[in-house]
Amino acid sequence: MTRRRLTKPQLLCVAYVLLHVLSHLSARWFEVGPGISTSIWYPPAGLALALLVLLGPQYATVVLLTNFATAWMSRSSHELWSAVFFPGLLTANYAAAAWLVRRWIGPRLLPGGTHGTVVFYATIAGAPLVAALIGTSVATLVHAQPDSASLAGFLSSVRDWWIGDTTGLLTVVPVMMVFVGPWLDGQGMADVLHPRSVGRGGLALVQGVVLLGTLVLVLTLPEFREYHPFYLCFLPLVWICVHHGLPGATLAALAVMVVGLIGMRLAGTTVEYSYVFLLFELAVAGVGLGLGTVVTGRDEAEAQLATSNVELIRLHQLEFDEKIAAQLSEEKARLEVLRYQLNPHFLYNSLNSIYGLLFENSQAAGEMVLRLSEFCRATLTGPKDEMPTLGADVDALRIYLDVEKVRWGQSLQIEFAVAPEVEAVRVPPFLLLPLVENAIKYGSRTSPAVLRLVIRAQPEGGALLIEIANTGAWLDPNAARPDSTGIGLENLRQRLVRYYPGAHSFTTEAKDGWVFARVKLANGGTPRLPVKREPAESWQI
Repeated sequence: MTRRRLTKPQLLCVAYVLLHVLSHLSARWFEVGPGISTSIWYPPAGLALALLVLLGPQYATVVLLTNFATAWMSRSSHELWSAVFFPGLLTANYAAAAWLVRRWIGPRLLPGGTHGTVVFYATIAGAPLVAALIGTSVATLVHAQPDSASLAGFLSSVRDWWIGDTTGLLTVVPVMMVFVGPWLDGQGMADVLHPRSVGRGGLALVQGVVLLGTLVLVLTLPEFREYHPFYLCFLPLVWICVHHGLPGATLAALAVMVVGLIGMRLAGTTVEYSYVFLLFELAVAGVGLGLGTVVTGRDEAEAQLATSNVELIRLHQLEFDEKIAAQLSEEKARLEVLRYQLNPHFLYNSLNSIYGLLFENSQAAGEMVLRLSEFCRATLTGPKDEMPTLGADVDALRIYLDVEKVRWGQSLQIEFAVAPEVEAVRVPPFLLLPLVENAIKYGSRTSPAVLRLVIRAQPEGGALLIEIANTGAWLDPNAARPDSTGIGLENLRQRLVRYYPGAHSFTTEAKDGWVFARVKLANGGTPRLPVKREPAESWQI
């Protein structure tokens, strides 16, 4: 049989009952002195209000039964009515206060903002005052004694009651709100503690020792007790608040109250001195909670600002990535246009060659049509999102040259010198074709008899060197060429700039009856798609 685990509200109720009973039984020990019935700290009041604010007034039954049990344990035989009346009064009073708090600011009772701060201090000071006035009035009417019926006695009784409950609320409620509230919401300790407190337990221990040590000196040293220099404790209190925010302030206020009461009890004191300590505790709670709230609010605002900055950076990066993607798409579209410019250009030249052969050699024309078909199949149906290897580009170039060989016959001699280690390099499609086309077109005009064409590709100093050499003479690049559209070379020029921005060179040279066109690609010939377009180089063949 599986044991049923208690829920968090149930666990909180169990803890409340235990703490309420223990603190109620110890209240007499916290009286000002033997024979003096004034206790300036009554934690059960703070525990009751905190429980009802956190869980809701529907848990008033738990508070009522606990109040009744503790009142019954401490009753006297002739005051049985008080064991029934006062538990009911206290429960109804704090249940009503919790209902108002939850309606005004929700299930938390802490200072923060004008509205929250007003509700916090009004509840801490007002709820005990209502209970003290009603309870003292009823007790006065029941006893009907002249001393107790006097105004001074009435006010003194109200004051003592109010002091005990107010200090109990002021020190217990913030601790419950700061630490127990987040636990009910499922948060861990790391979410509750001030960011600077995480990993700085040693510093917190030193700060606590300094604060409580100063308080002990003020309470025990005769030189200090005479002048009540409680203000000496504010320096370490501020130190704690700055480093640990509201969590540190709540624990400091609770520790000051407990240690102060123990110190006064051991050292012996008077009612008047206890009132001085009460004013000091009110100041500690006010300054500590106020400063702690400001520090925590500031750090939460900084954390929120940092989160907003991160989100803003993410959005800017997303916007930047979208712009880059758009630019890349534009570049890709441009490159596709340039790629398909080659096909019509090549077909135009090839069809002219076929037309010329039809009247001279129909069989050669038919062979050229077959080779042209193979070339179109190899180039037009290939994948468009992946660049071919240099070896594949050379294979396509071989088919193209087979087409030209049908036309030129023995007048065209071709030699390939492609190093095996560069065949796997990815290059833009049709990288060599424009140079080979120009070599055949213009080399055939200036070669004496046979046009020799050499195609080389090899690594050179970490770069890829491609050289197209043909026999013939150099033609003036500025000379008019009515039979040239310039598409092929302009296409090559643009693609070099786009695929190899700042990482390529193109040179030409005429020497010893040969014309050399060289393309050198850095980084082993590996292309990349640039975002920014650079100015093109100026050259012609």
